Amino acid sequence: MHPVIFQLGSFKLPAYGLLVACGYLAGILYLFRKAAPAGFSRDDLSDLVFYTVLSGMLGAKLFYAVTYWDGFGPDLLSRVLYLLRSFQYGFVFYGGLLAGGAAFFLTARLRKLNALKAADLAAPALALGHAFGRVGCFLAGCCHGRAASGALAVTFTDPASEVSPLCLGVPLHPVQLYEAAGDFLIFLALNAALPRALTGRFRPGTLAAVYAALYALLRFSLEFLRGDDRGAARLGLSPAQLISAAVFLGALAAIAALKAKK
Repeated sequence: MHPVIFQLGSFKLPAYGLLVACGYLAGILYLFRKAAPAGFSRDDLSDLVFYTVLSGMLGAKLFYAVTYWDGFGPDLLSRVLYLLRSFQYGFVFYGGLLAGGAAFFLTARLRKLNALKAADLAAPALALGHAFGRVGCFLAGCCHGRAASGALAVTFTDPASEVSPLCLGVPLHPVQLYEAAGDFLIFLALNAALPRALTGRFRPGTLAAVYAALYALLRFSLEFLRGDDRGAARLGLSPAQLISAAVFLGALAAIAALKAKK
């Protein structure tokens, strides 16, 4: 669509990187705005954000490498070089969520923070930031949809985009925008419920579990419309759908356990 926002000499401002940065900024500003009502200091949240973002990026890249490793080249050296050349693209959200989540809870424990309450606060911020990131995917052409018809279909024509060459000039589902809209709706719902979570009407961790369930359901559904390489299928489902199913069931179990306590 518009993989490069503008170019000045040899400098290029990639659309994907810009929107991801905007997503991080939006999520951080949201956290800082809600910090005081939630009983957290900005210093505590700054540490949480730093280690979570760093670990999340590394985890997302590692998960991408593991999922698509065989398609990067014929040998180890060519595959490593491909990863280095394409480092600005190629991230798997669930890898980032798992690695970032681990860093989040470890940092919260080291800082002696209420990790589950902090996770409830972070859940709307994560959904908001992810919505920006998916718009970046749309502009870059990555994570594109299957062939489609009708008013919602979009056509990518720029060879510099991340769309598969076979899909250039073909009307496709704007699945990136579908997910961005879904993420934003999840953000609105979680943001509306946050005051009740912070005042104790929900047990700590409930909002984070609800986020996990809603996003897993959204991702599982939209995978049927994806047209890019989804990795090796198992049981007729993509790796992302299998992970989504596991996350959804785990989130439901967590919600039920939390509800039984209160």
